[in-house]
Amino acid sequence: MLKEVLVFLHVLTAAAWFGMALRLSKQARKASSLDGAAAAALADEAVESVRLVGIFILLTFAFAMGILVLGGGYAGEIQYHVASMLIFVLVILHYVVVQPAAKSLRTAVETGSDKVSPQRRVVIAGGIGHLLWVVILGLMFWNRFAGVT
Repeated sequence: MLKEVLVFLHVLTAAAWFGMALRLSKQARKASSLDGAAAAALADEAVESVRLVGIFILLTFAFAMGILVLGGGYAGEIQYHVASMLIFVLVILHYVVVQPAAKSLRTAVETGSDKVSPQRRVVIAGGIGHLLWVVILGLMFWNRFAGVT
């Protein structure tokens, strides 16, 4: 039963990550196009979204590891191991690229410096993250796809 609960929580947190991360690109673009208090408020909102997305991606990874351990490692089912590695890549992408870029965007909005570069990093990294998420989702259903002829 614990494994099923972890699977549910894994899917729930992955969906939360995906949905919340969708807003980041728009928030970054809008904050870089505005000035003054509106830009600052939107940049602050983007940084808060990044914080929450980070929590959800860490929980997704933790639940994936729990499922992997409870499932006995899934010997012979490499797709789950590849998906787990890609989730780890998402964690790294988030904390090494997205989070610093969002903070740089907020600083740029506050100081009036170049907003385009951090905005682009948030948008590009977000797109890469969503692509990885879709690949991971496909790997989760690999057995079902492989059985179709």
